[in-house]
Amino acid sequence: MKPTNVKCFLDSNIILYLNEAVGTFKKEKVKHLLSLNPFISSQVVFECLNVCIKKYKYSKDESIHFVTNLLNLCTIVNEEKETCTLAIDLFSRYQFQVYDSKIVSSALIAECATLYSEDMQNGLVINKTLTITNPFLTFN
Repeated sequence: MKPTNVKCFLDSNIILYLNEAVGTFKKEKVKHLLSLNPFISSQVVFECLNVCIKKYKYSKDESIHFVTNLLNLCTIVNEEKETCTLAIDLFSRYQFQVYDSKIVSSALIAECATLYSEDMQNGLVINKTLTITNPFLTFN
């Protein structure tokens, strides 16, 4: 898949709409976002794996297939000490949940302009460079 100039990051709560019925608005929107070669973190991969098994009751093989496809469509952000340090700083400065601060940290480190998430404040700009966007509230 060819990269675009748009650097975006997908939260697991967005990606998991791929499990909806064929042709739904949210599923189609996620397919479009995946065509942009988005960034994700290992946390996103393992959250998706967990939800596939626990919520959707997929078999282990089906769940692994789902996240393996995800790995082929996205760029994985390396998470190192810098990710943790920034996440802790973000957690102290914003009203993020603990794990959301790590997602935001990974998106900032990847130098993404947009973090697509349904669970965080739509329109919030972090460090003057990253905008949190609920893709289901926009029409572009």
